[in-house]
Amino acid sequence: MGGAKNIFSSRWGIISVGALIGIFAELLQKLGNPGNMGICVACFERDIAGATGLHRAAVVQYMRPEIIGFVLGSLIAAYIFKEFRPRAGSAPIARFVLGVFAMIGA
Repeated sequence: MGGAKNIFSSRWGIISVGALIGIFAELLQKLGNPGNMGICVACFERDIAGATGLHRAAVVQYMRPEIIGFVLGSLIAAYIFKEFRPRAGSAPIARFVLGVFAMIGA
């Protein structure tokens, strides 16, 4: 049984998605993000931490709508393409703590 070919797994699919992300990053910079930020998830999460009151650096206290879009967009895409498979990993607390330290270090 031949199923539908996934265009995103082809060479041109990967190239076109990369180009689209690059154009989106450039558009974000032009529309108001700082020039050195583009799509910087660590920077966005730092700003969200400030907006929720986890730190008091006034310069970086802004709720970033991009993160909400990334999370919801990837969740919807995973549901649409039937790729959403929740599963438990090994040592979830250790992974969480390491992730927190990685974000603090960024």
